[in-house]
Amino acid sequence: MTTAPPFYGWKLLAALATIAAINQGGTYLGAAVINAPMAKDLGMSRGTLGLGSTVFVLCIALTAPLAARMVNSFGSRMTLCTGSLLVALGSILLAAFASRGWHFVVCYGFLLGTGCSFGSMVPAQSCATLWFEKRRAMALALVLVGAGLGGSISAPLLTSVIAAAHGNWRAGWVCLFAAALTVALVSILFVKNRPEELGQVADGQGKPDSAVSGDVAAQPSRIYRTREHWTVREAVRTPAFWLLTLASVGESVPGTASIAHAVPHLRDLGHTAAAAGSAIGIFSVCSIIGSLMIGFLCDRMDPRIAWAVCILIIGSGVFIATRAGSDAAMYLFTGMVGFGSGAALASWHATVANYFGPASFPSILGAQMPVSTTLAAASPFLVGLVYDMRGSYTPAFLALGAFAVLTAILLFFASPPTRRSLPAASSKAAGV
Repeated sequence: MTTAPPFYGWKLLAALATIAAINQGGTYLGAAVINAPMAKDLGMSRGTLGLGSTVFVLCIALTAPLAARMVNSFGSRMTLCTGSLLVALGSILLAAFASRGWHFVVCYGFLLGTGCSFGSMVPAQSCATLWFEKRRAMALALVLVGAGLGGSISAPLLTSVIAAAHGNWRAGWVCLFAAALTVALVSILFVKNRPEELGQVADGQGKPDSAVSGDVAAQPSRIYRTREHWTVREAVRTPAFWLLTLASVGESVPGTASIAHAVPHLRDLGHTAAAAGSAIGIFSVCSIIGSLMIGFLCDRMDPRIAWAVCILIIGSGVFIATRAGSDAAMYLFTGMVGFGSGAALASWHATVANYFGPASFPSILGAQMPVSTTLAAASPFLVGLVYDMRGSYTPAFLALGAFAVLTAILLFFASPPTRRSLPAASSKAAGV
């Protein structure tokens, strides 16, 4: 009698988290410590430095549908490998040839931004949704934790590499190049698109032929989950799609804008630069904690409800920021926004997968990300304009907090989507 091999899903999550750690955490937070000395050495203006970061974020947003299409056509493994190779290409070009501002904008903004899109969230989370059902929220959260830890670890690591190279920032890009090539190899060797490739099923329970299609909400469970396949065209005709999209904006815009201006705002309130920097560190730690906690909870409760609560936490934290004159209020502000942001992201992904099915996840998420990420990228600029006009962050922060509360309330009404019934003649023609 032969024993079944152990469930591969947990090893897969380790691979996906490692890939996200480099392609998202390393390119976003880690590369920030390379960009500053590079800009100084090349004589780049702050505007050019900011333009590169803006192009980076916009490429993540606007190429998300393309990443989703590649996942649907070729699978997560090839998509993640392609993204890793783009990150490696942009890194080595910056290390070897960067000497002008536009080199930075093209290589970092376009190549690394597109590489981050193809090499992290959409394909990694899509793969996790196919391997996990009952423990889907925890699986998605662990991939997000990998990205967060990658940013936290890569920033001091790359700083040490540059220091060891006597301030040569090009050494940092070489290091990121090597890491990206490594995770490209990890993608090919360890990422399996579906459990059926190894004769397994989601969560490792049952046999492959026991997996059934269709709506599983009728099975004994307190959480709505479906295996139906929704196209984007079908999804956009449902109120649920638009309420979830609005909620994705409600979670991303207030958190992104408030943290982008957190340090100058806290300095205006009388806090020292060291204290403001430590508050940002609290944000990162609480974000990781939020992802882990919500992953555990959302496998036992409706992730949509948890998502709404997380957005309320973000909004409350932004409200507290307006009166964060004390150390306690300062840490409460960044801690609540960090916890809410990390938890809300995992809840968002789990809700999309549960509502529209794991096979539809990349397409639906790819359709929502351009909206949420583009508005999030623009929000720090708009908040800065409000500050320039009013001389205070308070009006903008109050508006951000109110917007978060509004979207959280609307999210409570986002019931699972239902398909529109076909006309009788069409039903007969289609054999329904």
